[in-house]
Amino acid sequence: MKGIVVGILFFVVGAFLLQGLRKVPASPPHVAVVTRFGERTGEIKGEGWRFFPLYPWWKGAILVNIERKNQDLVPHEIRTSEDMAEIEVAISLTWQPDTSNKPNGELYLIDYLNSGGETGIRNILADVVEEAVRELAANPNKKPFTWEDAVKMKREFLAEIVAAVIGRDPAQISPEELEKIVRELRQGNGKIKVETLGIVLSRVNVTSIRPKGKLAEAAELEAKEKRERKAEIIELQHVADRIADLKKLGFSNEQALEIIQTERGKVKKEIKESKWNISQEAHQMIERILRR
Repeated sequence: MKGIVVGILFFVVGAFLLQGLRKVPASPPHVAVVTRFGERTGEIKGEGWRFFPLYPWWKGAILVNIERKNQDLVPHEIRTSEDMAEIEVAISLTWQPDTSNKPNGELYLIDYLNSGGETGIRNILADVVEEAVRELAANPNKKPFTWEDAVKMKREFLAEIVAAVIGRDPAQISPEELEKIVRELRQGNGKIKVETLGIVLSRVNVTSIRPKGKLAEAAELEAKEKRERKAEIIELQHVADRIADLKKLGFSNEQALEIIQTERGKVKKEIKESKWNISQEAHQMIERILRR
């Protein structure tokens, strides 16, 4: 009889322990926000096997993925104030839930969960960033007034975005502090707490600013023309240098240019021995120059 009682006791204790064991995943990394009778207690448990007695009625767990989140944004309908040009500003952020405690002992993770978790935070950040970019672009009292201004203002857009995300007015942040924050975030080693959202911001980059639509086509055409003009200048300088080399050998301008044009395939010409009276030494020198 005693053996039966002991067996029953072991069974009950074993069932109690097994029923409350829950694994908090380590890959990807998670933590568990502990609940008591369905209410969050402000306690968290790390990864691994954890015990929640009488799960989920007495003690329960809300799993939170705490790995870093990369978020790419392209705000829409951004126009500069003066020329009303539509521009595309591409922004990339990296953030993760804040697992630390507030000064009063409460969890920042509670604010994270109250903000809708990962999905809610992504939506909030997208709205905040888009509004910050739109306001800076459309402000008639400061740059960018035109799309040409905008494409040169990655740092200014970044500063505006950072200030908006952390909930501070850029005018109230000293230039030194803002420069430090922006530098750290661009390098990806920032640790900026966004307390209202319960996250830590580690990276923000404005990856590109460029015009859209027909304006983009016109800008690309202009850039292509500039590249072609630069290439032509380099080519002409090369031709001038070759002419100078040939003139040192005694050729006239016309003869040197004809040789170079023939080499470059600009003209087709057969050079007959009867036309040129060139020594073997000069002939070899010309060949070395043309092979450069």
